[in-house]
Amino acid sequence: MDELLHRALVEPFGRVLLGQLLTGFYTFTLVLLRMAGLMTIGPVFGQSLVPVNVRILLVVTLSILITPALRGQARIGFERLDADRNGQLTRDELPEQFHDRFDRLLRAAGKNADPAAANFLTIDEFHETARIPSTVFDYAWVGVAEFALGLVLGLGVLTILSGLQLAGQLIDQQTGISLGEIANPGLDINGSVTGTMLFMLGVTLLLVIKPISGHLMMVKALVETFQTLPVGEAVVSASSVDLLRDLVHESLVLGVQVAAPILAVMSLVALTMGFLGHTVPQINVLVVGFPIRVLLSLGILTLSLSGVGRTVVDTIPDVIDRLGSVLSGV
Repeated sequence: MDELLHRALVEPFGRVLLGQLLTGFYTFTLVLLRMAGLMTIGPVFGQSLVPVNVRILLVVTLSILITPALRGQARIGFERLDADRNGQLTRDELPEQFHDRFDRLLRAAGKNADPAAANFLTIDEFHETARIPSTVFDYAWVGVAEFALGLVLGLGVLTILSGLQLAGQLIDQQTGISLGEIANPGLDINGSVTGTMLFMLGVTLLLVIKPISGHLMMVKALVETFQTLPVGEAVVSASSVDLLRDLVHESLVLGVQVAAPILAVMSLVALTMGFLGHTVPQINVLVVGFPIRVLLSLGILTLSLSGVGRTVVDTIPDVIDRLGSVLSGV
């Protein structure tokens, strides 16, 4: 058996076969790492409510399905970047961050990589086979970049949904319900009762967004990054970091918008209770005010749930599209 294995590795055909197997396994591991980033922190996928073995099975299954389709994704990416649709991709049609890769592909195709030369790539030349790193450190660095790409997508969507938790905490602090804050390790949630309810409402809406569910939109956006960022070329650009910063701002705005009606009514209730306490000192304002605050907040929250749902349904698809566009560099 050892002799057969040695002959297979020494003969040219055996070396080519072994090289193809190593390249395929290397490509699969990088696809797996990019998908694992989304499953680690993304809403629904990253919740501790989903068992770890289920998440691992989902990542491996998706990676097995995506790896054979990478060449088709590269063709779609070529068509997206080819602005004039002439089947020739030039430097002027590419974003600046792809120029280094464009020059490398030109040299690999035996063409002049001089920026002043009018060179182009065809669809076959644009598809690049993954290059196996020479050291373990290089492989780990590439793997971290792939993992970070999926992590940014999941973190961006989770940031928006966290705005609902902020709104719930603001509401509970003004109504007094914050005295009953919960810690539920099973749902990976530690916060107010209303915040937990609004967050779960946002996750539910994410799962039923039309025309396709939000979790499928996230997977679709991550798969589309392979069109312009093949395995081994993943990078979290400065524009991605800027978008995450903007999403934090949008999350804060969303939280204030959701809580604004109740905050306004609670301000009026506080003013009324203060006036009542000065005019009728015999009334215990604390005892009377607490149930009034709770009843009014529950009533207003019930009436505003449809508006909250509409805001989430309108915001999440737009956020996923923006994250996908920024991550893919298109």
